[in-house]
Amino acid sequence: MKEVYLMLLFVAHFLGDYTHLSRPFMLKAKATGSPVLPIALHGAVHGVLMGFITLWFYGTLPALAVFAFQAVTHMIIDILKGRLNVWFPSLRNAANIYHWYVFGFDQLLHATVIVGIYSVLI
Repeated sequence: MKEVYLMLLFVAHFLGDYTHLSRPFMLKAKATGSPVLPIALHGAVHGVLMGFITLWFYGTLPALAVFAFQAVTHMIIDILKGRLNVWFPSLRNAANIYHWYVFGFDQLLHATVIVGIYSVLI
């Protein structure tokens, strides 16, 4: 059952980043790392999704902790990635190999947070 929990956390990440749950105003803010409020809302979407999954498996207190941790860490990672796009504008171009290095590292950081949550709760 614990593997199902981990997989559902990754499904929540997919839903939060790659479906209609990422609204255009959030994506625009994420591209530059500002303004912070839309990115915070995006992080909250991730927190809510993972919080509900955690509620189902582990109860209220762990769910609240996962909500807060996921919302804050997701927001910080996305702000930093957006700021990199401002500091190094060539990273916005998908033809630039470094664009994909940054994208991959961003996803690695998100996955590390998810595995960390899983490791603490199992």
